[in-house]
Amino acid sequence: MDDKLMETLEALAKEISSLKREVTDLKRREIPAGIWKTYTPASQTGWTALPEGTYKYSVIGNIVFLYIDMTAGTSNATAARINLPVNADLSSSYGGVNAMAMDNGVVLEAATKWYIGGTIQEITFGSNMGNGLWTASGTKRMRVLAIYVKGT
Repeated sequence: MDDKLMETLEALAKEISSLKREVTDLKRREIPAGIWKTYTPASQTGWTALPEGTYKYSVIGNIVFLYIDMTAGTSNATAARINLPVNADLSSSYGGVNAMAMDNGVVLEAATKWYIGGTIQEITFGSNMGNGLWTASGTKRMRVLAIYVKGT
């Protein structure tokens, strides 16, 4: 084989090898956008046991989407908190309106809230948009899509 041809083939082989490494690196760093993962909260406050239902989250970049849809849960306290699946950046606070809330077996007609902030890695639920407490008995349920910034 001619030396010039051999040099060209070796250069091409090196370039192909370099491209393979770059593709592998890009695959490793790729963000699987829209992939929902189910989770079981590590702890809860406000129920006799973790309420039945769906607990899912998705991380896109530094944003966490948290979906909770409780289908059953018995209240034993006036508080309502669930551990987060991914730690939040607690240098900021996050909050919004629940899609549905039930207190003592009655679906609430007024807006209710969710809140993440302070020093604990939990989502807190309020029975109204103020400091609303829950009935410490009966069925207590929430449905929410919360969005927060992932902690480092």
